Amino acid sequence: MASSMTMTTSFFGGAVATKPATATTHCSNQLAVRASMDPEKVLTESSNTRRGLVLAGMAAAAASSVAKVAMADTNIVLPPDYEPTDPGAPDVLIIAQVAVSEYNKQKKTSLTLVSVLKAEKQVFAGVSYRLVISAREKTFDKPNNYLTVVYAQAAPTSVQLVSFDPLLL
Repeated sequence: MASSMTMTTSFFGGAVATKPATATTHCSNQLAVRASMDPEKVLTESSNTRRGLVLAGMAAAAASSVAKVAMADTNIVLPPDYEPTDPGAPDVLIIAQVAVSEYNKQKKTSLTLVSVLKAEKQVFAGVSYRLVISAREKTFDKPNNYLTVVYAQAAPTSVQLVSFDPLLL
């Protein structure tokens, strides 16, 4: 009776299971080798193969995405820079007043708007205003300067205070 070994390899080339093959002899003196495997090993092997195919597919998709991003750099749309605008314009004064009012609500302060010193706006999916304003506390005589950014979609009905920071002089 002849004996041999059966070795099964995984998708990545490593050995998964080895098992001695069983040999049977037929009446015609031909040797037929039949490899027998446990059902658990078959399940493990097919799961490893599926897992390997899924991982290979994910790697290919990731490589494709990286290549597309690298090639798509010229298609990126950046927002335009801020452009100077008139600090005395009515829409700028309304936005500045809304910014001070919203800051007062958030920080529970009592600032009052004195003036708008500098105004810039950026039009991109709405209007973003960057303002340097002068405001004072009701109890102090000297006003302080603040840099504020306000985003307005349909100004002045939808206005969002993005930042409100004191400027140190």
